[in-house]
Amino acid sequence: MATKDVKHDGHRDRMRERILTSGISSLQSHEILEYLLYAFIPRKNTNDIAHALIEKFGSLSGVLNADAKALLEVDGMTKNAAIFLATLPEISRAYLKEINTNKMSLSGRGVVREFLGSKLYGLPYEQVVAVALDSKDGFIALEKIAKGDGSSVKIEVREIVDFALKHNAVNIVLAHNHPSGQTSPSQADVDLTAEVAYTLGTIGVNLEDHLIFCGSKFYSFADSGRLSKIAAVNQTLTKTFKEGITLYD
Repeated sequence: MATKDVKHDGHRDRMRERILTSGISSLQSHEILEYLLYAFIPRKNTNDIAHALIEKFGSLSGVLNADAKALLEVDGMTKNAAIFLATLPEISRAYLKEINTNKMSLSGRGVVREFLGSKLYGLPYEQVVAVALDSKDGFIALEKIAKGDGSSVKIEVREIVDFALKHNAVNIVLAHNHPSGQTSPSQADVDLTAEVAYTLGTIGVNLEDHLIFCGSKFYSFADSGRLSKIAAVNQTLTKTFKEGITLYD
């Protein structure tokens, strides 16, 4: 006959009461993992397993970004627990997508940012997405442009142009994520933004923003003022090409 571990049961009851009183945000990373494992590992000390998981993968996000096979390598983990943890990020993205899709009837930059953030949240690899908007910033379409690895992604500007033309977009918002933990744009990000803005401009489409997401934080080329500077340079280049350059008197 199986016997209950009274000590662990008491600890779990206290943990649940703490969550009801103060919320999940009151827990440390290992305690969140410990709690998540309760339903799948009922008769073992999940606190020890949670510590072992974080030691192996470095952080709570590292654990949740690991695949089920890697999670099963940790002593005490069960198959069901590993599958559950490995699918949590995708479950979260589905939840955010559903919430934000219900808002898409409301046009506006803030709503689009939330929507894009939900698409990129928690991805362990870099991914580029674009949103096509009408003249009032109303949502037309979303498309995945490119998928890379954990530190880089190759983007073909032509694909963004084709996307804009296909949906008769007036404005485009480009977005990608930085799994590394920094929202600051790299020089490659700046160069890409300039190229996309210029190329879209040649077909009468405006690059409204380029967003870089990292978790719940983001960087906006529009808010930072960089996009307006890029637009000014592109305008000068366009004017120069149209008028021509006098090389000799």
